[in-house]
Order: sequence, then structure tokens, then C-alpha cells
Amino acid sequence: MATSTPVDYPVCLRLEGRRVLLVGGGAVAEGRALALLEAGARLHLIAPDVTDTLQRLAAEGRLDWERRAYASGDVRGHALVLAATDEPAVNQHLTAEARELGLWVNTADEPELCDFTLPSVERRGPITVAVSTAGQAPALARHLRRELGAQVAPHHVWLARLSGWLRRRLPRGPRRQRLLKQLVEGESGALLARGERGAAVARLRSELKTFKSSGEFT
Repeated sequence: MATSTPVDYPVCLRLEGRRVLLVGGGAVAEGRALALLEAGARLHLIAPDVTDTLQRLAAEGRLDWERRAYASGDVRGHALVLAATDEPAVNQHLTAEARELGLWVNTADEPELCDFTLPSVERRGPITVAVSTAGQAPALARHLRRELGAQVAPHHVWLARLSGWLRRRLPRGPRRQRLLKQLVEGESGALLARGERGAAVARLRSELKTFKSSGEFT
């Protein structure tokens, strides 16, 4: 029987330097912590006990661990709040406080207490493949993520980095948009897919001559 599931709005958050609260110290919390640290978050961890990995990260100064239970007011001063505990009362209390302050919160395995869900993620350089089932089927999300991630080849990663380099140097406008689209979908992209990087670079150089001749490319 079909049921109505809310539609998520997918975003990629920039957490570099932002303070994030994580409550819980088990295996799920460890996974959350590693992903947050990879994103550059300033991680504040609250839990009476934590995994060996989390303890090591705290000892190395990579996260701030308070060895205690969650207390009222702990959510203040954070950009984002995540809970990974096995205590429903704590999760509900934390969620209520976060929402009262206008903070977004995610509670592991409790979709009704989540303002956002965490997709299954595969990374290849600057490329991120993320699959979400709106919290309904995490195992399926992991399966699809592995399948889709396997399709990201080395030349895709190189293309993404090259596109980023060009975006920083070419002036904005339709001409830049056309060139970057051609790089991915045109002959240059096809050459890269066949492993002919030298020929692809030569092709790109010829396309950049119009920018250089007009003085727009620096």
C-alpha cells in the first residue's frame, strides 16, 4: 500500500570552521564524527563513554569531548546538532531544544525527529555521490551508492578539477558556460574518457585561444 513520504530538498553543507554538536559515543556516532571532521567542522562531542577511535581523536585535539551526559542548554552556540544515542528521552529533549532555538537537528534512526537526513556518500576527489531514501531504507541507499560510485572514473575526477580551475580563471558569462559544457560533453570529454589526456588538453588549449585573444583570460 503506497504511503505519502515528504520530499527532501537536497543540499551540500559547507561546515568548514563551524561548531557542530554531536551527542553519543557509539559506532554510529563515530561514523558521524569522521564525516563531520572530514568536512572541517569544529566538533563538540558529549557522551559519558566513546569508542576507541573517538577517544583517540579527542586526545589528538581533533574534537572537543565532554565526558558526561547531555544537559539542558548544550545545543546553544552550535550551527548544527546531531544525536546518536539509544535513549529516546534524551533524543526528544535535545530535538525540542534545538528546534526552539531554530537549529537543525538529526537524530539517528528516528526520522520523525530529523530536520535533515544523512545520505549514503561515496567520494572521488571533488565528486560526491550521495543517495538518500528519506531515511526509509538506509541499506538500499548504501547499495545504490556503491553502484553509482563505481561509475565515477578517474577521468571524471580530473574533469571536475580542471573545470574548477577554469571557473576560477575565466570570466563569467555564456561563453564560459558553453566552454565548460563542451569540456564535459564534447570532444575533450570523449578524449579524456578514452585516456587521451594529451589530445584533450591540446583541444582545450585551442578553444581557450578565443579568450586569450580577446584579453578576457588571465
